[in-house]
Amino acid sequence: MFAHTTTLWFVACPDPAEQLRRGSVADPDRTDDLMRRAYVDDVPSATAVTNLSTLADADDDEVYAAHFGDVAVLAGRSLATVTPDEITTFVTGLEPGWTVLLLSLDPTSNTGVFARWEDGRLQRAFAASPDTIHSDHGVPFPFESPFWAGERPLQYLPGAEADPLDLPFHPAELAEEANRQWLGFRFTPPTADGDTELTRIQVFSYRILSEGAEATPASQVKPLPTPVPAPSAADEPADVPAELAGVPAGASAELTDAEVTMPLAVSTPPGSDPEPKAPGPISRYFGFRGRL
Repeated sequence: MFAHTTTLWFVACPDPAEQLRRGSVADPDRTDDLMRRAYVDDVPSATAVTNLSTLADADDDEVYAAHFGDVAVLAGRSLATVTPDEITTFVTGLEPGWTVLLLSLDPTSNTGVFARWEDGRLQRAFAASPDTIHSDHGVPFPFESPFWAGERPLQYLPGAEADPLDLPFHPAELAEEANRQWLGFRFTPPTADGDTELTRIQVFSYRILSEGAEATPASQVKPLPTPVPAPSAADEPADVPAELAGVPAGASAELTDAEVTMPLAVSTPPGSDPEPKAPGPISRYFGFRGRL
């Protein structure tokens, strides 16, 4: 399963992938300024220094940010959208004249999204689940060709039936490839030789407070404690059912070590209510409280 995350990168250099690979250090003051411009009606308050590897586990109302001088990033689930064209004014106004790159992955809806803005205009955007295209704008990039040609086919879990309307690839895989081509890394394994490790990309975490609250600047926060590694599969009892050990029920042993992308949206169990989601700056930009 792919990571649940959204990132917006702002680029004013010819090779952002190389800059991230070298290990840039975020400027806390410029990061605070970026957050204030993104959340003009709220008070962003820094909580910790961390790195991009922890983004997939961040809370819905938590936002990550970093400004490296000629590369900057905003990240968090509240930034997600499947209609990149509708946020053009918002994202291009944060750093006018800079290139803007969007990646959004949502395993709960099986959605993958990527977009690129140049000189204030949307150049390319694609947002879809395996059986539904939400947005398709602009001319595809050369790296997309193998996906559309069926060379990176959609993988199905055992017992899942193929839908004749499915795309020949998983949109999340295409979105991750766009991120790798532009920024030199992907969130979901497997990584490739030369990919930048997420732990090398420093960011600050923020909570978004109501107007009038007192903010903590990024320069005053400390690093998050190092997380305790999760038990490996070898540490799990042999009699634990497969579905409780992190393996899909009915999956064969060969699939346990392979990358498997879920082909169908995860359904909500009957009688359960979804958790309320925190609205992001994109929602407030358009004047409603939906989670975009």
